[in-house]
Amino acid sequence: MKAKIAVTQFEIKQFSPGENLEKAEKFIQRAAALEAHVIVFPEYFVTGLIWGKKEFVDFKGNYRKHFQNLARKFSIDIVAGSIVEGDAYGWFNTTYYIDSKGKISGVYRKVNLWLPEERYLTPGNEIAVFNTKYGRAGLIICWDLIFPEIFRRMTNRGVSIVYCPSYWCREDAGIGLKYDRDAEIKSVNSLCISRAFENEIILVHASGAGKSEFGRISHELVGNSQIAVPFKGAIKRLDHNKEEIFIQEIDTSILRDAERAYKIRADLKKRVL
Repeated sequence: MKAKIAVTQFEIKQFSPGENLEKAEKFIQRAAALEAHVIVFPEYFVTGLIWGKKEFVDFKGNYRKHFQNLARKFSIDIVAGSIVEGDAYGWFNTTYYIDSKGKISGVYRKVNLWLPEERYLTPGNEIAVFNTKYGRAGLIICWDLIFPEIFRRMTNRGVSIVYCPSYWCREDAGIGLKYDRDAEIKSVNSLCISRAFENEIILVHASGAGKSEFGRISHELVGNSQIAVPFKGAIKRLDHNKEEIFIQEIDTSILRDAERAYKIRADLKKRVL
């Protein structure tokens, strides 16, 4: 099965959801005009990191409804980056897969929170694997990429394409920057390819662009949005952190050939460990 995926490396304006939503609609319109089937946005692309500010938590599903309307308006499937949503059980870093009719096909609450998120967010506890017109899909968010276990669980449920909205920063390496300023870029690039190979999946990674500043805190997003597949590795990658959108055709038939070659999925069904 073939599909055209639009990946948006989006420069987020901090605490400015109105401006970010306006720009997102322009990207959606552009992707639809170029006949993309799915468009993917980064983590936190509506508000930027919320830093525990309650006024930027969506308690009424307004952002979700907004993207449902846009999916219908432009007849395109949307992976709605990530949105911090709140309910009686906590605040959750949440992403949605919305089909071109505005229907929610999949919803995922980030399981593996990044260290600063642990101060004010509640982790999810379920994986998300579901059917779409373009293959069986799964959702993760950013730091989930570092944990192979979540991929194994999705693989056992027959996932073909995993979408990963991300807000990965150079500064995430912390003390590791003294060894290599590009440590996080190398981490992201190697993880995307490794996860694609070891799980026989197509991995779509949509990163934030540019810089994020909050008071004295400044982060530089790593960019490097990409699509990785078995055998080939990254079939398209933005080797920078500037704002850009690209459209890349994928073909899930490569996954059947990967299973013929490696039989990873067959082995997973009979492994003890």
